[in-house]
Amino acid sequence: MKRARFIWLLIIPLTLATFVRAWGLDGHRRLNYIASRQLNGQFGRFLKQNSEALKWYATAPDYNRAVDPNELPRHFIDTDYYDQFPFENIPLDYEELVTKYGENNLAQWGIAPWAIDTTCDRIIALFEDERFEEAVYYLGVLGHYIADLHMPLHTVKNYNGQFSGNDGIHFRWEARLVDDYVRHIKPIGKVEPVVDPVSFAMDIVRESFQFHKMLLTADTKARKILSEEQAKALDSYKILSFEKPYLDILYNETEPILKERLGRAVFRITSIWQYCWEQAGRPELP
Repeated sequence: MKRARFIWLLIIPLTLATFVRAWGLDGHRRLNYIASRQLNGQFGRFLKQNSEALKWYATAPDYNRAVDPNELPRHFIDTDYYDQFPFENIPLDYEELVTKYGENNLAQWGIAPWAIDTTCDRIIALFEDERFEEAVYYLGVLGHYIADLHMPLHTVKNYNGQFSGNDGIHFRWEARLVDDYVRHIKPIGKVEPVVDPVSFAMDIVRESFQFHKMLLTADTKARKILSEEQAKALDSYKILSFEKPYLDILYNETEPILKERLGRAVFRITSIWQYCWEQAGRPELP
């Protein structure tokens, strides 16, 4: 418990810094917070009681990347390196995955579905041991990984448009649009039963993958209003003085996709959280 409190105190000042990754800092916080308000009953009360912690812990995985060299591959899976859509030849068992593709390739191509599975196992063990504060921390982390897979560019090798002349689309679409254009995230769907976390994650990946070309097409259209120099400047984490007309077009072209992906992420996060508690035997919660 003391360790969890220490992590809380560490993350709060860090989150005040300018640092943006998948869905941006604000997007991840909002998703975890909204997800924590979707259930009733004992576990629903537990999530609501810890909603602020879950919100702040949502960004921990991005900061972990600075100190853990193994963190980055947990955020994505470049499925088109592994297989062709619908990716039915990708083994769900991690040992079989390693045997088929090799650990070096996995580190480059991403292992998000299996990171989700490992994190679930950790949370289940913490619930079983009644280490609830630590469980809350890892629930926040788990929410981040699930949210990442709802971002289409986290599922393809052309994750930043670097192979198609769309360099810089990643940050502009997932962070700048969410921060400046999405005032409210409306949950879509319902809490779903989770049987196997890897299969659950791969179903999300298949959904997201089908949107990535639409994002690239929209970006190509939007950057036509920019000069060559301005278009090159998109490939950065800077907020640019000239970007609003470009962002307006990008948002208008992809608004339904953006809101759909964010909306579905909410219930998927809640669903995987509930799975962990149920697999631990539904322990009594503080």
